[in-house]
Amino acid sequence: MQNARKRAAISGVATIVLVLPAASFAQSQAPAVSPAVLADDQAQETSDPRATGTPATDDNEGGEQGKATPLSRIIVPFYELLSPRSRADVGTTTLDQEGFTVRTDGSGDANSALRGLPNVQYQNETDTDAGIDGQKILDTRPELLSISGGRTYENNFIVNGIPTNTVTGSVERYGNSELASDTDTPNADRFYGLHPQTIFVPSDFVNSVTVVDSNASARYGNFQGGVVSYELNKPNTERWTGTASVQVESDKFVSYNIATTDGTNPLERKPPEFTKIKSSLSLSGPINEIFSMIAQYSRTDATTKKQKEYIYYSGDVREDSLKNFLRLQLDARTDYGLFSLEGMVTDYTQGYESPNWRDMQVDVSTRTYAGKLEHSYTFDTLETPLGRILGLTLDTKAVVSHSSTRNQTNSDTARVYQIREGTRTASQWTSSDPDILSWCRLDPTTTTNVICREGGYGANKVQEQTQYLFGQNVTGSIWAGTFEAGFDLTHTNARRARESDFTYYTSVNTLWDARSLGLSQFTCLGSEACGPDQYAVYKSIWAAFDNTTALNSADAWLQLEQTFGWLTVRPGVRLQVDDYQKNINIAPRIAATITPIERIELSAGFNRYYDGESLAYAIRDNQPRGQTYIRSHDGSGNVTDDWTMRTPTGVYGNRASDLRTPFTDEWVAGLKVIDPLTDGAFRLRYVNRAMKDQYAAADLGGNVRQLTNSGTGAYESATAEYAKTWNVERFRFLDHLTLTASFTWSAQELSPDSYFYDEDDLLDRILYNGRSYSVAGFSVVTGNMDIPMRAQLAMMTSWYEGRFNLGFAANYNFPFTGVEDTGRTQMFEGVRHDVWEDKDFDGTLTVDLHSNLVLLRDGHRSVSLTLVANNLFNEIGNASANNSNPFIKGRSFWLGLSTTF
Repeated sequence: MQNARKRAAISGVATIVLVLPAASFAQSQAPAVSPAVLADDQAQETSDPRATGTPATDDNEGGEQGKATPLSRIIVPFYELLSPRSRADVGTTTLDQEGFTVRTDGSGDANSALRGLPNVQYQNETDTDAGIDGQKILDTRPELLSISGGRTYENNFIVNGIPTNTVTGSVERYGNSELASDTDTPNADRFYGLHPQTIFVPSDFVNSVTVVDSNASARYGNFQGGVVSYELNKPNTERWTGTASVQVESDKFVSYNIATTDGTNPLERKPPEFTKIKSSLSLSGPINEIFSMIAQYSRTDATTKKQKEYIYYSGDVREDSLKNFLRLQLDARTDYGLFSLEGMVTDYTQGYESPNWRDMQVDVSTRTYAGKLEHSYTFDTLETPLGRILGLTLDTKAVVSHSSTRNQTNSDTARVYQIREGTRTASQWTSSDPDILSWCRLDPTTTTNVICREGGYGANKVQEQTQYLFGQNVTGSIWAGTFEAGFDLTHTNARRARESDFTYYTSVNTLWDARSLGLSQFTCLGSEACGPDQYAVYKSIWAAFDNTTALNSADAWLQLEQTFGWLTVRPGVRLQVDDYQKNINIAPRIAATITPIERIELSAGFNRYYDGESLAYAIRDNQPRGQTYIRSHDGSGNVTDDWTMRTPTGVYGNRASDLRTPFTDEWVAGLKVIDPLTDGAFRLRYVNRAMKDQYAAADLGGNVRQLTNSGTGAYESATAEYAKTWNVERFRFLDHLTLTASFTWSAQELSPDSYFYDEDDLLDRILYNGRSYSVAGFSVVTGNMDIPMRAQLAMMTSWYEGRFNLGFAANYNFPFTGVEDTGRTQMFEGVRHDVWEDKDFDGTLTVDLHSNLVLLRDGHRSVSLTLVANNLFNEIGNASANNSNPFIKGRSFWLGLSTTF
């Protein structure tokens, strides 16, 4: 769309990071090496030490230096960032533990470290409802990310080789806003708390993370955005070690800024009060010469409070959330290879209580259990008819996982009461029912109607998935390079259910409504929502349902990488099939790299990526809509339980089984240079993506919206990156300094007719450039959290032999032209619209700090003080807030202690 192009072409972002790495990086420095040497070294690391028929081993001891750890990979971490294993991986970025830690925001969310990377978007600078409230503070789930123009639910997240994606879908067609502190009545159709990731990775346990935003290897599939692969700490095989930490953030450590359009707080709101405590514990070591293990536990507690509305006696409401993560891994290094048994648990709950109801409570929870059995073995040199294979490594894994998101509420019935009928000038009738007046009172500041509500949000709801995966991957060296081949077989069971009927009595008749009969009270001949001075006249019932489905899918891939002098080529192909859509999807991958001289690499590639989330539609098929019923009283004031159904509403229709699988075609070009003056690494990239056969909606009438393949999209970006590590022994007390920098320009365009957004909704329409949009559809057109021009600068250092580590991260969003609500309305094609126009937004600079001071050190034991400061300059940005939630979080601090033993 024109407006999306305009916004994408003019805006931008920048990031600056200054970090002081640990002593282990400073103690051993290595000279800079060329990409060719790095590629050769890393190829050897892939094949050794198991290339001689020895069992597979891993000497990365949970983030510590082991005797067999390749020093070049530790000492020069940011060469690896821009020089991954394959020359064709021009779109791959790898952060080691130090580079990862400095980019986190202190909250414990591993995704926060990815915010400043090229082609990763996470901000909405044009948000007009960005005010912070208690529910946003309590939400400690992973941050949503858009990678290379993909939607936030189109990425492939992997944790230690375990897929952690919500294949049952995390987006609702019934509205996508989560519960807010001032939410009046939740949407009875939607499931709250759905998230694209099933395992919430704590940052304390991450050893490294790899992000693939383009030119992905054939081994990666089922995404249209990008790939994020987390590697967690591994068992220590040398000695028993442990770490423990605790960090605290509270409203006392936060600067709140009023961000309303006029800079005022007319409702005299108070900023949220809260406390967050993050803690973790890790223990690892050898059991004997064969077995080693690691056990890790992390939790984040958050609490806040708010006040009930006046009519509910203004009581305080305490809300909280709890995020638990537990992991156990047992490794066995045997003559038959490396065996690894691993289990992970995520247990997340977040409580909500409505301030506008007597007692409505909703507990949103996500629980995930994942287990993996893996075996890795490297064979001796193998002679085949095709040639000699060196370092042939076979990795086999079996994975079982179950993830469930639930909405638990206090009742499956809700009811409305009215205790006053009135106008703006006079009160006409008030209730005298003592049962109601015991918990609901009149508002003395007005004479209008007073409505009171009690009950729950509805029957408990659950959306869950169980997956069984078996896969193998084989790699080795053959001819003039390497090869890789593998497959995954997956069986998925999915379920989405409302476990009982939900009844909501939505409107009442009072004695004032029946005043022409001269009644003193109603006579209740039934027992359903009836009292002496009022009774329910309307009710809506959302019927129970239980949708289940199963999916069998198979993925296979084959890839070669061969080097012929100055030319390296990497052809590959990926096959994807399933028994739901029954499509055979073949995704070609091809990349070529030219090395005219040792320090320069030119790369180009074409790739196709297929989506992998078809079950999101299957389990939403035939979900019942709310059905309305009506009743009345007779001439004597008698009320019965006889209800009359109004116009039938039927079910929501979702049909996807006969469609083509959405896919993205990608063209990539890259240049990598090792600077001969400073030995720094430069990387320039251009990415062009075309999204095709995307799901879109066609209205068939009767509340049924047919899925089609008419949706389209496009993404374009250009990035420049730099990385350099200096040996700075000439500066007293300074051990080590590393600098990284990047700049990204991007443009994005998406069709507005996404299946999950109802473009036929005539309420809350937006008029922009002579075209009508729904609110949700307009958000798709104007960007996927995109700030089209971005830059990053990062610097890391270590002082006093690693006793003091300091990091700064500065992000700058360049000025851009976006859109905003003018506050005016206009009739367009017979429907009233809010008018939106272009607006020039200012640049935004945010600077973060990450520091660690060792207070005590004795051998392997130490005690450290940690300080994380976000948004040091208290920048508000361009987003704004409304009068109900006028505050935006500015400068904030996390303070903590950690110990190693």
